[in-house]
Amino acid sequence: PLFRSNSLSMERLLLLVLLSWIPEEATSLNAGFRIEITEKGLDYIRQVAVPMLVKELQNVAIPDQSGSADAPVIGGIDYSLTNIKGSAFSIPSSSLTSVAGKGIEVTASGATIHLTADWHYREHSWPHISDSGSCDVSASSISLSVVVSIGESSGHPTLSTVSCSFNIGHLDVDFHGGASWLYNLFSGTIADALKGSIQGSVCNEAISEINTAGNKALATLPVTEQLTSYSAINFELIQAPIYTSSYLQTFHKGEFVYLPRANQTIPFEPGPFPPPASSSNSMMTLWLSEYVANTAGYVFQEGGFLEINITQSTLPSGFPLGLNTSSFKLLIPQLYEKYPNKAMQVLLNATSAPFLNTTASFINMTGPGQLVAYVIVDNETIVNAFTLGLVMHATVHVSLKQNGTQEFVIGNATYLRSDMTLVHSNIGDFPVEGLQATVNLVFTLGVIPLLNKYGAAGFPIPVVDGVTFVNPSVAQGQGYIQISTDIQYNPSLFFDEKYVTLDDDKARQDLFTV
Repeated sequence: PLFRSNSLSMERLLLLVLLSWIPEEATSLNAGFRIEITEKGLDYIRQVAVPMLVKELQNVAIPDQSGSADAPVIGGIDYSLTNIKGSAFSIPSSSLTSVAGKGIEVTASGATIHLTADWHYREHSWPHISDSGSCDVSASSISLSVVVSIGESSGHPTLSTVSCSFNIGHLDVDFHGGASWLYNLFSGTIADALKGSIQGSVCNEAISEINTAGNKALATLPVTEQLTSYSAINFELIQAPIYTSSYLQTFHKGEFVYLPRANQTIPFEPGPFPPPASSSNSMMTLWLSEYVANTAGYVFQEGGFLEINITQSTLPSGFPLGLNTSSFKLLIPQLYEKYPNKAMQVLLNATSAPFLNTTASFINMTGPGQLVAYVIVDNETIVNAFTLGLVMHATVHVSLKQNGTQEFVIGNATYLRSDMTLVHSNIGDFPVEGLQATVNLVFTLGVIPLLNKYGAAGFPIPVVDGVTFVNPSVAQGQGYIQISTDIQYNPSLFFDEKYVTLDDDKARQDLFTV
């Protein structure tokens, strides 16, 4: 093969390009999650990718060359060049830009490469004199251009090399050993043949290597990230990425999935994102629609995980009242009169999924639910005393946390108040306002900590393995959360670390166990 360097190194180079998913231009759809790579981000990719490319080409190996030539004094000869290997390569000038309708283009100019080889010749006519030695090959004024496009197929990214060119401006061959002084007189003939061979074969092999290794690397990027035994988040592409001269965008579903009913359709849609900023000081901007959080609420509601059964033994620490009708003697007299000094238990559950509303000033969460109060008459009899309809109001703070090399979006809720109504009563009507302080304690000490347990686990941000965030910041707007960050790429993180399966990640599973 033309490239004798191992495929892992080529994959490391390709992973940088995979940060920029660039197929045909498209009209954007409403997505739950959007990634935008800015000009600054593209330039960073160039800064990291070009040295890796140089490292690859330093080890380039060219196929053996052979041919015939007329040598001074000797006459017609057959010659061969073998063991042609790269020893040095430099790119003084390079660029990485997006090309409308094509893809992302990496260009280099003024490059030089030095190779070594062994030579041998044999005279055509008797007495068939032969000789051998070594030679140095120096190529300069090289221009290189590779255009890569990444498309979308059934939510998965696919890669193809659109074009490749490798042009050598000047090439010299300097022979050593034997009668080198003589062979150097016709080195130009061999140089021309070698130049044509290099230019014709480098791109063919490069295209094959990029397409093979690139699609292999893309195949390792999951579009669905399982979070618990019953939930996952879907980050599949919903359309082909969009690219312009100043940014690249990818559009992802960004939807939580309830695994027992994975094909279930979410009964609401994401809203539109704002247009990209005209300029940015960050390499990458990620946009999270409030749709992502709202699908999470829907999944937890569908799974029946948004409910708490409260008994005396499970009361939150610091709760000032006991679960006994005596505690409500003054607040609900008829309860105590009908069931004096009886133990109670309370079922608190969501009647529909909590809903997040994001603006530039705040993030509010509303959670419709009900509180069902039961009286334990004896060891075998439990009766429904009354049911309150509730609408909880809370504010939410969104931030990031790093877990290993991966960034997670996390949330923390603060309770505000609850609107209450009496939905049903087996003890007669009573004013619910007297229960406001008690309900506030239930939410503050019980419900909000449960929600924050889910929020603290968060969900991972889908980026190429080996990419870490540098100085990320979180902002918010109408219907979305915006994360702006610089990035750092360490390919060894992808190739040197072992993957941890979700089954082995016991801490994460335990965190979601209620």
